[in-house]
Amino acid sequence: MERTKILIVDDSKTVHSELTAILSDIYLNGKVLDIEHAYGFEDFRKIFVPEKYALVITDLVMERDDSGIQVINHIRHTYNDKRTRIILMTANPEKIPSDLLTKDYDVNAYLEKNHLSPFSMKLTVLSMLKTYEDIVSLERAIVTLENVTANATEMSLEELLINTFFQVRTFLSLKRPDIKLNGEIFVNNERIFPPKFIKSEPLEHRYDFQTKVQENRILFNIYSSKELNTLEISYVRSLLKNLQRSVISTRYPDVEEEFVIMLSKVVEAKSEETGDHVNRVAELSGYLAEALGFNSSDANLIKKASALHDIGKVGVPDYILNKPEKLNDKEFAVIKEHSMIGFEILRDSTLNVFEIGAVVALEHHERWDGTGYPYGLQGEEIAIEARIVQVADVFEALTHARCYRPAWPVEKAVEYMNDMKGQQFDPKVVEAFNKHLKDMIAIVTSRYNEEVRNF
Repeated sequence: MERTKILIVDDSKTVHSELTAILSDIYLNGKVLDIEHAYGFEDFRKIFVPEKYALVITDLVMERDDSGIQVINHIRHTYNDKRTRIILMTANPEKIPSDLLTKDYDVNAYLEKNHLSPFSMKLTVLSMLKTYEDIVSLERAIVTLENVTANATEMSLEELLINTFFQVRTFLSLKRPDIKLNGEIFVNNERIFPPKFIKSEPLEHRYDFQTKVQENRILFNIYSSKELNTLEISYVRSLLKNLQRSVISTRYPDVEEEFVIMLSKVVEAKSEETGDHVNRVAELSGYLAEALGFNSSDANLIKKASALHDIGKVGVPDYILNKPEKLNDKEFAVIKEHSMIGFEILRDSTLNVFEIGAVVALEHHERWDGTGYPYGLQGEEIAIEARIVQVADVFEALTHARCYRPAWPVEKAVEYMNDMKGQQFDPKVVEAFNKHLKDMIAIVTSRYNEEVRNF
């Protein structure tokens, strides 16, 4: 695997030397970083290639006081590169634009040179590179699902299974490049992969996945040099389950809810306090959608898409997600970017659940009164799916503990939801919430299954 590329943009050769010395101690996936250099915006503009670099570290003041902002705009707007992480540095904090924290600059970290230590630089860079890898890994998972879904009716079963194995291996290796993986595939007890003349190499850990496609019994064995975690095992199971449905479908099938939930667990795995947040938000969203008149199929689609509302937090550093106190303005500006990150990850998908998920990810922090983010949409300018998920998300969050506050009593949370009717929330969604309050409370208190059955 190639070394991870970083681009330093600064007009001081001394800064380049100092940063190179600091970053040369960092090993990522067993390799040193590949550091490239630009000495101002014009130099940067000549060499920059979109999505070539995992990280760009740029000074603010170079040829001009806003050269660093030009670098950011070139990456984010000229090339629409949302994947590359950006660190903005400055020795002149007084020259930072006053609207930096409110305008769509999409900077991922801010560092003041005057207070910069080698330790804090290394910590910030490693955090940025980890979030970059998480974003790439998540994008690969979505592409894998789409490939299996799109090609299921055109490939033979054997071709599809072998293709799926290589996609699984690519996904798992992307997240953990030091892992060694191989496997075997059996159809009706006959090995179809690897070819019979090739001896399969067992590794330390073995995982067996069984499924049935039409009348064919499938055994999918994966051998790994390292133990797979729960998320990785769930990924394989969900992909095979969706493949099973895809083979017998003549169109893009609905994506398995289990698979969508699994993708959202990438974010839960980063955040220490979320627990079953995604599952409960999905239940609340589906119930609210039906209460608002959506048919069961569309309500179920909203339910599944709602699980993706915070998928963009995969691009937010762990130390911000899990900070045990109130975020400062700079940290809050970074976390606000998760709505745009989620939208960019999902926006190009051809599957309905991801198309709706992209809109939900983008707009679930907009407010009915127009004071939300990222665009300050107002009223029915906000997609109804996002308005539904916002109510579900906020109610669930208030009634469960977070790293920075304890859970609210249910009564206080219900009072808040009604106080914010017509301000934060769509009045019609709050009315549906109130009409089915018993069920809403049952879901957030984990009594949904028992109470709804008896309702």
